[in-house]
Parts: sequence; structure tokens; C-alpha cells
Amino acid sequence: MDPMTDLKRLLKDPTRGHVTDELVALAQKTIDNQSGLTGMALKSAVAAAKKVDNNAVHTGVDQLLPNVIEELEPYWSQYSGSGANSFGDYLADNEEKVTDSVLKIGDSFSGRAPAPAQKVYSSMRGKIGSIIAPALPEFGAIIERHTT
Repeated sequence: MDPMTDLKRLLKDPTRGHVTDELVALAQKTIDNQSGLTGMALKSAVAAAKKVDNNAVHTGVDQLLPNVIEELEPYWSQYSGSGANSFGDYLADNEEKVTDSVLKIGDSFSGRAPAPAQKVYSSMRGKIGSIIAPALPEFGAIIERHTT
């Protein structure tokens, strides 16, 4: 990994499209892996969003990508001297801080989202960490793969 790599380059085409597509696939896999009431609520919310816009998940990921990259920059900088084997491992090792960063993005987005999305987000906010934590290694791998 080149510690000087600027993650903002992930926002330029064609890389942005590839990153977005891979993050959408990860999001869908993460959603599909949810079970119980949380899984039902999450899957129902995504299904409702897709009825309005079949590309809702893709659109959402693409719109949030600049915010995600901005939140990841400090972790990326710290990763180079951390001794972690991969950026995904580094994110997983810093799960609590990374989850807080994700919540910061979610809180910002939620305020601009339609009322039904705000309701789902607020009801699931406390569970988001347990939903995204298992995906952090793969999430980091996607980011790192596109920086080289």
C-alpha cells in the first residue's frame, strides 16, 4: 500500500463505478445475511425503496461515496504504520471508531432522506454496528483493491 495514495481518486471515473458496484454487491450480501426482526425490517425497507427506484441501493451508495471516502481518509493514513495485514483488517481492528464514522454519515443522510427512510434508520441505528462489523474486512479490501 502506498500511504500517499489519495482515496479521493476512487471518486474518479471509471474507478468510481467499479467501487460503487462492488460496494452495492457487499451491501446486498450484508442485507441478505440479516435474520430475525432486524433482517425483516431491513429487507422490507430495501424492497420498498426498490419499488420506488429499482436502482435505489446503487444510487444511495454512489451518492454517499464522497462522504464515505472523507470519513475513511484518517483510517487510511493511520493504516500505513499500523502493521495490519490489510485495510480490511485495520478497519475491523478499529470497529468501534469505524462504526461511529459510519453512523456520522448515516445521521447526515437520514436528515435528508424521505420520511419512511428516516423512520427505518432511526429504528435500526443502534443495531448498525452489529450489521456492518462483519463486512468491514471485505469493505476495506474493496477500497484497498482500487487504490493500487
